[in-house]
Amino acid sequence: MRHIFYLILFISTAVFAQHEEQKYTLFYENDQFELTADHHLILDTIKSIVEKDSVDVHIKGYTNSIGSSKYNLELSNKRADPVKEELRAFTIISSTGYGELNSPASANRRVDILVHNKRFHVAEVGEIVIEPVKEPVIEIEAADLIENPKVGDKITLQGIMFYMDRDVIMDESKEALEDLVRFLKRNPKLKFKLIGHICCGDPMKPYMDLKNVRTGKSNLSEARAQALHNYLVKQGIDKRRIRYFGMAFRQPTGEGDQFDRRVEIEITSID
Repeated sequence: MRHIFYLILFISTAVFAQHEEQKYTLFYENDQFELTADHHLILDTIKSIVEKDSVDVHIKGYTNSIGSSKYNLELSNKRADPVKEELRAFTIISSTGYGELNSPASANRRVDILVHNKRFHVAEVGEIVIEPVKEPVIEIEAADLIENPKVGDKITLQGIMFYMDRDVIMDESKEALEDLVRFLKRNPKLKFKLIGHICCGDPMKPYMDLKNVRTGKSNLSEARAQALHNYLVKQGIDKRRIRYFGMAFRQPTGEGDQFDRRVEIEITSID
């Protein structure tokens, strides 16, 4: 039975000035602790917070009451730990498993992620503060893709261009696309995300995507990432290696429209 996943979009960091805390919940099947595609959708939304230095993140893993207390404590920690690793760009406060809750209900198989402005944090005795790890961002042409990729590397594919207001890749991108395909075929164990961005968004509503005039749908950043996904699959790249999504205007570069209108590739694992 599938659960409803609660997804709260951050409009801007100004939200934290009005609300002390936002809560996200990841639900799990029985005995499971690995992150699913649905979990990643929620985690990617949290990661899209621009002013990461302004917030703290608390991660709390739980289980239901089925099983021994020792097993449930271990399982709750196994659920909390991967979430912590995904959110290392934030200051994390006491990420831990709390074991079982007093009910066999499936809703207790979960990880709660609490996010609040640092100025609302109340220190507790014994809490553990994990300082953030800055994610590397490598802005290079596709022709110069790194030879020794690492998990977490993010590469801006500046040579891959789209027609204005469309998810159609321009012919001028041919060379960059070929370079990207060669890179991915040289690294067959590499899995990655394609992240689409738009220019010219509303800074007060960065979550709002623009209209794709080819389809009429307001999902331009995602559609561009999907277009690149489809191209790579046609070139023989296994679709199981790829995830894609759109960030709308949540991560402008501050360097102008041509830099904001982009697709990035982020390495998620190397098996």
